[in-house]
Amino acid sequence: MKKVVILLFCVFLLQACADIGPSVPKAEQENEQKLPSDIEIVEKTSNEEIPTILLDNSAFHSLVGWLSNEEIVIIVAEKGQWLVKLYTVPTNSWRTIYTTTTPIIQGTIHPSKEMILLHTSKDSSSAEIQFLHKNGYVLQSLSFESAEIYMDWHPTNPNLVVFSTFYEDWTYSTFVYDLATQELTSIEIENPFVKWYDEENLMVFRWSDSGLDGSELLLYSILDETLKSTGEEKVLDATNIGEAIVYVQINEEEKQFEYRIEDLNGRKFEWATPAVSNYSEWIIPSMSIVSPTEVILLNAKESRNQDDASQKSILSKISIVDQQQIFGEIEEQPISCSPNAEICLGGYAKENWIQTNSLDEKKWIYFNE
Repeated sequence: MKKVVILLFCVFLLQACADIGPSVPKAEQENEQKLPSDIEIVEKTSNEEIPTILLDNSAFHSLVGWLSNEEIVIIVAEKGQWLVKLYTVPTNSWRTIYTTTTPIIQGTIHPSKEMILLHTSKDSSSAEIQFLHKNGYVLQSLSFESAEIYMDWHPTNPNLVVFSTFYEDWTYSTFVYDLATQELTSIEIENPFVKWYDEENLMVFRWSDSGLDGSELLLYSILDETLKSTGEEKVLDATNIGEAIVYVQINEEEKQFEYRIEDLNGRKFEWATPAVSNYSEWIIPSMSIVSPTEVILLNAKESRNQDDASQKSILSKISIVDQQQIFGEIEEQPISCSPNAEICLGGYAKENWIQTNSLDEKKWIYFNE
């Protein structure tokens, strides 16, 4: 355990958390076919290409993302229960795959689409992680003492998760958990916001005094507990998407984000986009992983401040093989895209339906006040 070095971006990576006691994995429950009271299906005409749903604003918690090209996971809360629901687009139908009385803080879908990680809590001093099978039964539960929690799930091995748990005095502990062996290993590391590089190494960001200068990227070996330099500097972010790493670095003189996607065989594609800031730090554009070698992201048309909403951003798909495919211009917003890259859900509630082929954006979620 050590004192946290307050990072400029930490507020975006932490989620509030609370307590739950240990639980025994639950048996697979029968899927619920009845339409929930908090969701209304708006009838579609034969000419409509997208679904339209009406949600109770007080019951809606979050849209987690795509479980397949046709299924979307949504979390709602009603009558003292928290429900993980699956919406199937072609049939315009719903089913509940998991129910709990413990508040759900956050849900994450593994890129393999076989498992959902739920961060649940009952109070402000501890948290529980539920490893939920896509069919709705709990594979394992893991409890932590913490006031806040950060986690990163290995993109190709769903058994591996790294957690950093934060306490009320802002000290922290970092753990690596192996679902297969049920082994929880404590590690000593200088920055709690680490990411997986491969199954044996974690990416560690050693930030400069100013967040505008980026960070030095190091690799921490889980096996021998050592740090080594990668030679990468001015790094704002690096993400393992499965079979490649996406790097984002800052070129302050040109006011550009410099991107590189590189696989283990050394193949790479590089490109640059105008940088966006909020005066004190750089704002990395939204990115959604759609396959182990492809991402969809939004980039600004020119260098600007984040509060300048007058300009639209460029939506494009990036891969090592096909390089860059530009879809068109939309407003900057968080996105979650389907595995086939045909649909992105945009907005903070993912209320916008964005078709990438012949780019078109329409609202598809409406809320009752």
